[in-house]
Amino acid sequence: MGKRMRRMVMLLMASMVVFAGCGGASGGGDATPTPFPTPVVPTKPTYEVQRGSIVKTLQFTGRVAPVVEEELFFRTSGYVETVYVSRDDMVDDGNLLAELETTDLENQLAQAEADLEAMRLSTESRLAEAQAALNTAEVRLTQARINDPGPQVAIAEVDLERAQIALADAQEEHQKALDRVWEPEEVREATAYVLHQQELNLKVAEARYQQAIQSSQSHYYDIELLEQDVALAQLYLDEVEVGADVQRAELAVARLEDLLADAQVIAPFDGRILALSLTEGRMVDAYRQVMIIADMDELEVSADLGADEMEELAEGMRVTMVLSNRPGVEFEGEIRTLPYPYGGGGIVSSSSSGESDRSTRILLDGDPAELGLEVGNAVQVTVILEQKDDVLWLPPEAVRSFEGRDFVVVVEDDGQRRVDVTLGIEAEEKVEIRDGLTEGQIVIGQ
Repeated sequence: MGKRMRRMVMLLMASMVVFAGCGGASGGGDATPTPFPTPVVPTKPTYEVQRGSIVKTLQFTGRVAPVVEEELFFRTSGYVETVYVSRDDMVDDGNLLAELETTDLENQLAQAEADLEAMRLSTESRLAEAQAALNTAEVRLTQARINDPGPQVAIAEVDLERAQIALADAQEEHQKALDRVWEPEEVREATAYVLHQQELNLKVAEARYQQAIQSSQSHYYDIELLEQDVALAQLYLDEVEVGADVQRAELAVARLEDLLADAQVIAPFDGRILALSLTEGRMVDAYRQVMIIADMDELEVSADLGADEMEELAEGMRVTMVLSNRPGVEFEGEIRTLPYPYGGGGIVSSSSSGESDRSTRILLDGDPAELGLEVGNAVQVTVILEQKDDVLWLPPEAVRSFEGRDFVVVVEDDGQRRVDVTLGIEAEEKVEIRDGLTEGQIVIGQ
């Protein structure tokens, strides 16, 4: 049935009803005309200027989270060999949580450790030899210093001087014998013989003196050579003690151990595995998050807020919280950190991105266990941003704005009047009127 047809049927039925009414009226007297309803004229609401308290609050949702939470990852790429934990497992500090396939690295490490041990044994043998060589050189040097030819030089020098004196005496006696003409020839020959013997003695003394001098000089050079031998022996001993070869072998072992450590995920503290994204046999990239571990001994509330919300907050502000699934459970806390630049900033994440924690963190008053809080619980947070008592206020619907001007329409005996007002705190249900109105005035809403 079309619209036109339906309209005709409705008109027909209405006329029948009117006709029946008229018939009934004619039987009982004059008909009473049906009055038209008076149209309802809508009126705008009015509000009274009141005095009281205004509280401006900010509300947002947060979640219970651990204070200490860390992302875990491998520091090298590879295939996952073994995963030792599951999600929600409790682990201890130092536990091996997962590792990559490292057979080749393990073989290299075993060979490097064997080389290091052999190098250490060889170094011990060389160290003993070097120490013995140093001891021998020091003994020889000591012996050489004991056999100092200095006294022999002094003795040879004295003998030379005596020979010179004896020769001079012999020359004088022989000259006297020659000068005395009466001396027999035998005396002259005797003094000549003595003179010749003293000359020979002087030559011998001079030779012995020169020999002693040469011996002294040779001893000096011997001492220098022996001192050099001691220095070289000490240098070799020091070199062996430093163990450059051993150090190189130790560095090789340490490098391989670091590579093996990079292929393992170790628990950095006691905690619970909150997230796990590892499958044995699958390839993983270096520094990509594979687990999240959290210290469950200390909990707080974490919330991700917008810039406009964080601008109104400050670290140290007190907050009131209720559990979303248990509105009757109310507890308090304090804003611990706000992200930079709104506060001191959170800790740097351990993830490969190295980004700072951008969440707002709220410290709880009391023991989370006693409050019945668990990680992941949704929490409604209320923060009192500003509060004033004994001030004039109106609902926000009573205040109008136009081109930066705030005003209200006041009801007066002779009509209405626009009045400019100065606003203060603007809460969700109340707006502070700092100037322009008095208590009890009636204002027309928008």
